[in-house]
Amino acid sequence: ADAIKARHFPMPLPVLCSSSEERELLHDQSMVRSTLALGAAADVTFVGVGQLAEDAPLCVDGFLEVQEMRDLIAKGGAGEICGWSFDRDGRILDTPINDRVASVPLPPRETSTVIGIAQGKQKSPAILAALRGGLLNGVITDEASAEYLLRN
Repeated sequence: ADAIKARHFPMPLPVLCSSSEERELLHDQSMVRSTLALGAAADVTFVGVGQLAEDAPLCVDGFLEVQEMRDLIAKGGAGEICGWSFDRDGRILDTPINDRVASVPLPPRETSTVIGIAQGKQKSPAILAALRGGLLNGVITDEASAEYLLRN
């Protein structure tokens, strides 16, 4: 947004809160409420798609403990979008970790275009899962990941 001088609305929250109660408290702030409303009304949303692994950004950046990541993977977790973990079929996981996600819920693809941005061998299964589950309408990726998606 900065590079092309586009309007943007940063979410002044952590990726994950310490509890669902804390998330609700933060979401009740007026500035956050207005940002959530803007996200819900967006016509187009660009999101990163991340893998679930012990070396994934959610762990490396300190949002999840290694054991929490292991628990997500054990429950079938394949990837994440804006902190929302999903399984290999692109279904959002019903876990206490997702109850702590502070970001805007993924908009319905029936009324919004959601473009995933990700590349690399480690993220290819997560991209595939997100596409398989209809979490994305489109994807921006590299050639090797595109070939992986087409083969699978």
